[in-house]
Formats: sequence, C-alpha cells, structure tokens
Amino acid sequence: MMNGVNGMKSRKLTQDGWPRKVAILSDYVRLPYANGATFATQFLYRELLKRGCEVTIIGPRDPEARPQDMPERHICLPSVPLHNHPGVWVPLPLENVFEQARSWDFDVVLGQTATELMELGLWLRRAKGIPLVCVNTVHVPSVYPVVMPEALHHNELAHKVFQKTFLKLAESTSASVYNESDGLIVLCRGLEQYWRDRGVRAPIHVIPRNVEPRIFDAPAGADPFPRNMRRGARMLVVCRHTREKEVERLLRIFARWVAPSVPDATLTLVGDGPDHDVFRRYAEALGVADRCWFPGEFSVTQMPTFYRHADLFVYASLSETYGQVVSEALWCGLPAVAFADGMGVSQQVEHDVTGMLVEPTGDVDAADWRFGRACVSLLRNPRKRHALGATAERHARERCSPERNVDRFFMAFEAARRHADATLRGRLEPDNRWLDARYAARWMAINGLVYGLGRLRPPAVVNRHGRKQPTWNDLMEPAAAPGAAAEASVG
Repeated sequence: MMNGVNGMKSRKLTQDGWPRKVAILSDYVRLPYANGATFATQFLYRELLKRGCEVTIIGPRDPEARPQDMPERHICLPSVPLHNHPGVWVPLPLENVFEQARSWDFDVVLGQTATELMELGLWLRRAKGIPLVCVNTVHVPSVYPVVMPEALHHNELAHKVFQKTFLKLAESTSASVYNESDGLIVLCRGLEQYWRDRGVRAPIHVIPRNVEPRIFDAPAGADPFPRNMRRGARMLVVCRHTREKEVERLLRIFARWVAPSVPDATLTLVGDGPDHDVFRRYAEALGVADRCWFPGEFSVTQMPTFYRHADLFVYASLSETYGQVVSEALWCGLPAVAFADGMGVSQQVEHDVTGMLVEPTGDVDAADWRFGRACVSLLRNPRKRHALGATAERHARERCSPERNVDRFFMAFEAARRHADATLRGRLEPDNRWLDARYAARWMAINGLVYGLGRLRPPAVVNRHGRKQPTWNDLMEPAAAPGAAAEASVG
C-alpha cells in the first residue's frame, strides 16, 4: 500500500542518522541512450546526496565509460555486451564478486535493476544483513516481444511458446526475488495488484516517479518543430522505438482517423531504438510520411522545449510500469490522449480532466477509432485543450513532487530495516560458500539467458545521432557537487 507522508517535513536521514550509506544496483553506470528507469536512478542519486547520504552505484562494467560519465562512488562488475542493444552490458558473477563483496559496508541496498543483478542484493542481505528494497522497473509481459526475431514476430504459435516459457520464467523468478527481499517498490497501484496475484508476499510500496524541476521548469526555448508543422495541430509522442510501445498502432490511428479529419495535423515521434527504421517505412506505406517527423533521440534536458511547443501528447503503449514521458508532458502543461492500461498511464491521465483516456478493450478497430476521435476532438477545440493542459500541469506537480516521493523512499528504507531485523535475526551466513554458489548460479543462468536471447536479433542503432544524455553529476546542485570520483572495480 502507498505510504502516506501528509504533514511530514522533508528530512535528511532518519532520527538515528540512518541510512548513511546507500547502494543502488543499476543496469547502467553510463547512460548510452534515453532510459526512464536510469533517469529516475540518477535523480534519486542526486536527491540522496543532498540529504546527506553516501551513495554508491553498482552496475556492469562498461568499457566505453569515461571518468566524467561515472558517479562519484561506483562499483563496476564483470559484464558482457548485449548483442542487440549496443551500449548495454549484462553483469555476471565472475572474478570473485562475492568474495570482494564481503568487505562492502552499506546500510541499505536499492535494487533498481531489470536484470538478475538483484541476486547480488539478495546475497548482501543473507550474508551481511543489509536490508534490500527492490524496484519493479519493467512490465514483464512486454519483455519477450523485444527479443523475438523479426521472422517470428507475427507468428501466433511462437508468441504462445514464448509466453509459456520465457514469460512464465521471468514472472516466477521476479516473484521469488521479491519475496526474498525486504520490500518491493512499484510505480502504480495496478502493479501492486499484478504482483500480489503472482504470489508476492513481501511488503509493497507504491511510489510514483519524479519529474526533475531543474530540467522541466526551464523556459520553453526556441520552437524545435519544422516550419511546415503548424501550431494548434502538433501531435507528439516520446518513447523508445521498440515494438512494445505500439508505435505502429499509433501511426495507423493517425493515418486512418486523424489525418483525414484534421488537414494540418502532424505527428512527431521523438526517440530512437531497434525498430526506428521499421516505423519510418511503415509511415511511408500508410501514406503519411510527409506529415510524420522522426527527429531521433534528444537529451532529456531538451525535452521541455518539445513538450511546450506541441499541442497534444499521444501514447498508445500498454506496457508501462509508469510512463515517465507522460509525467513530463503533463508537468509541462501538455494534455494527453492515451490508452487505459490499468497501470502507470491510467494512474496519471485522468479522463476529461488532464486528457482523454481511451479503453483499449474489445474490437481493436473500434478502440483505434475512439482514440482517433479523442485526438480530433481536442485538436479542434483549443479552449478545452488549454484547460486540460492547465489542470494536467497542476496535478502532475502534486503527484510527482520530488520532496514527497523521496520521503517515501526513506519510509520504504525504514520499513525494510524493520523487516530485515524481524526475519534475519540469527540467520546470517557470512561465510557460507554454498550461499555464494546458490545466488551465483541463478544470476549466471538468468543473465546468461538474457545474453543469449540478445543474439536472436541483429544489433540495433539505439541513438543514431549520438546525442548525449546528462551524466550522474551534470545536474547536481553546487552544494552537493561531488569531489574526486571513488571507483571500485571487481576483479
């Protein structure tokens, strides 16, 4: 359940000065392309430093990382490259990881990772008594379509096989990890129920992601849209260009239901990813390429300019644990039309209050028509669009308040400490080599599978223009700016 913080003043640490030393398990120590989960991790890193914590990022070793890309304190683990996503590295339990981890000293571990790196957090909990809080960062049913070869993507039998094997394995493994932890953070209420239905018994905390005011309260800046894209009819979507984001569906809706009804309507698709070129070819096949703009990925610091110069945010994805870009758009006063996913997007877009929420159930064509009709209605009604945008901005600032949500993390940490004290008393196994082998085996097996599945598809261009994202310290307030970087590399 969501932990309330009404009336609580922001605090640096708990009353007894705990937690002083926080470790965050992350899938990236360098950010090669836009990634909502890692933006959230970077933001939390900066906020924890501001509140007096010593924060260490633990993640895969990235040979391309430069010293200035790294957080002040970091531990790099042995890793192998993910074939189909250049710049992404998969951590593995090699080079005596557990032996070296016996000397690590943390008060709490936050597992903000979508890989089996979480096994390291479980080991630290059992061997050293360090409380572990997990964060669910991916919608598990959406994972397998990303790794499916193109030849199997439209094969119904292949989908059934993946669902009965890979999906079941991913769900059961995740539930097992969460049950061995001291708490699970989910980003919306829908996912709380999702994991309860799959057997998670650990405490669950609902904590939305934050929007960073230092970025999204910046002035709008110069209009980034091409001159032929007229104001009042600019539709915008921001996402990774991968199958699960339903970009092809959005293009169909635009071509069939919006473009014929609003002659000036245009669709801008900011982002990059494995299916970027597929989506561009699809826009050409639909006959709307001249009204669609694919500018690529931009730094998150440039995104407010797009949001503030657009007229309508559109989102067809049904795979969001949260949907960070939806929060960003609403924060900037841009109303949204989206499908009701029962998860992160549904928690953010309030129908006829901050945008239009469309039911995706039933006949697909009918749902697409409803989505298109909502877009046309708002494009033709600027007064209503502006009213929704003003409410969206106000509600987003209430829901995504950094101070309030960081307080919730501290409450989750404190609850995890109590849970660990109650469940681990007298059960620590600091020198148990069988314990090392148990966690290493599952870590190696699952991440080895991820590495293997990554070879089913050819390498993708994930950020073709090479636009840089902020590093861990780029947005640091002067008072919290780090000193010399402290590095530990296993092996």
